[in-house]
Amino acid sequence: MANEEHLAILKQGVKVWNEWRKENPHIKPDLTKVRFKIFSNYSKANFSESNLSEANFSGNSLTETNFSAADLTKVNLAQTNLINVEFNQANLSEAQIFNSYIEKSNFTTANLTKANLGLTRFINTKFNLANLCGVNLIGSFFGNCNFGKADLREANLGGSQAIETIFSEAILTGACIEAWYPNNTIKLDNIICDYVYLQDEQQERRPSIGNFAPGEFAQLFQNFLETVDLIFRNGIDWDAFAYSFKKVEVENQGAQLDVQSIEKKGNGILVVRVAVSPDADKAKIHSEFIQGYEFAAKALEAQYQARLEDKNTLISTQEAQINRLFDIVEQQGSVQKALAENPRKVSNYNMQNPQFAGGIVDAINVNTEQVGGYIKNIDNQKAPG
Repeated sequence: MANEEHLAILKQGVKVWNEWRKENPHIKPDLTKVRFKIFSNYSKANFSESNLSEANFSGNSLTETNFSAADLTKVNLAQTNLINVEFNQANLSEAQIFNSYIEKSNFTTANLTKANLGLTRFINTKFNLANLCGVNLIGSFFGNCNFGKADLREANLGGSQAIETIFSEAILTGACIEAWYPNNTIKLDNIICDYVYLQDEQQERRPSIGNFAPGEFAQLFQNFLETVDLIFRNGIDWDAFAYSFKKVEVENQGAQLDVQSIEKKGNGILVVRVAVSPDADKAKIHSEFIQGYEFAAKALEAQYQARLEDKNTLISTQEAQINRLFDIVEQQGSVQKALAENPRKVSNYNMQNPQFAGGIVDAINVNTEQVGGYIKNIDNQKAPG
């Protein structure tokens, strides 16, 4: 737990805290598991070399805060705004920094092993020489960032987008690049990559066996610049596909969309590879297609369900009609027997053209042509008087 004395000083405000830090440079503050109040102002606070493991900053906005060389293991920085924040040499292993906005911040040489940085927007941020092994970057955006010589082994880049971002000499071996949409402004010179996965959970290894030969990863990357992969794990509703594809095509004129291939993978997975122009916004196209497809699939599912319910109602009605017919036939047989036994007895049961299912049924001679309920008159004679 946090040191109560250190926590009491911090509660007096950032100015008092920073003065105390200057006067006691040898002390490494212990703020373990502290839950920082939402919307409190910790901007420009000096937390360098502090122990902030499992601390919670979620919901805060931090500007020019110094976390250099701090222990931020399992820290919660989710849904935060971090502007000009210093994380140089900090330990952020297993940190939660998802759904945040980070600008002009520095993670150089930081340890971000297995951290969650998904759904976060990074602008002008440095990750040079950072350890990003196993990090989650799903759905994040990188604009003018630098991953030079960063270790991204087994990182998940699925659905992320990078523009004018440097990956020179970075290590990408074992990374997942499912629906990864960098554009032609990024730099991948001297990249180190033996193999990658095209799907999450280490599925679809490329190459299937062995390692990339020189130049092979560059060719794979070129394919990413020219195609968008649409992955379906529960089959494809082609009506929904056609609707969404046409909608995206109309809304992204110039993208030159063209279905290139349909691949059947294991476990029922289908991948539709769509060729696009190199300068197209692939992340936007992918996102708009998925949204349109899911919308259309739900609408069609409702129609299918309505039709099924109508069919079930029809079947129930037909069954009731057939059962009623059987009752009529049985009653008719009983009456005929009674008339045969007592020819002079007059029945009060009207056997002449009884109504059935909105139509006329001759009770003397009927033919149940279909179990589906279609009843056909084959004899128009009236019953004997």
